[in-house]
Amino acid sequence: MIHSEKGRRRRLRAGAAVLLLLLTGCGSTGGDSAAPDTETPDSSTTALVRPGPSAQPNSTEQSLPAVAPVMEESRPVSFTIDALDREADIIETGLREDRTLQVPPEHEGAPASWFNGSPTPGEAGPAVLLGHVNSTEDDSGVFYNLEALNNGETITVTRENGSTAVFEVYKSELYPKNEFPTMAVYSPTQGAELRLITCDGFTEDTGEFVDNLVIYAKLTTTG
Repeated sequence: MIHSEKGRRRRLRAGAAVLLLLLTGCGSTGGDSAAPDTETPDSSTTALVRPGPSAQPNSTEQSLPAVAPVMEESRPVSFTIDALDREADIIETGLREDRTLQVPPEHEGAPASWFNGSPTPGEAGPAVLLGHVNSTEDDSGVFYNLEALNNGETITVTRENGSTAVFEVYKSELYPKNEFPTMAVYSPTQGAELRLITCDGFTEDTGEFVDNLVIYAKLTTTG
């Protein structure tokens, strides 16, 4: 597992300029390519808005909307996707010395990775998990067949402190790698969200994946 100091992770979240890499190495034929320069979103602006003190409600007042759950920081250790019958470990990856994004190992059966410049799953903001496909025919890749996930299906992340964070899928988007929406994926969110990122659009002519698939999910249950 690749570890980093807590202070370094928080500095990454505080707005340091980085060069984010798209997840392009999803199989033995894949290779890294750089995304446009961007500034890491400042998660210090993601504080959850909670209702302040108010007078006693009366019959004419409407109830305030429920506040989405958030959790304390704790590194992820594994995930489960019941709809895909998938369970796997999660390692930690960060930035290389040249400030490009590390990706998880590409070998068959390799785990997914949590990008440690993003919040831990369950904290306010978008936690980012990266994984490879490896094959278009079997589940040798940790994120194989991820496009089969439907809205409303769940992803459960087990965290280092023994707690679990259950996320519900609300959107699945496919993007050409040269049009990856960096800000939409990495920008701060009020509640706790999850992003699963992998490759898609395999082309037999080149033996490469030309797209990125992003699964968007929001925290619904904590345990």
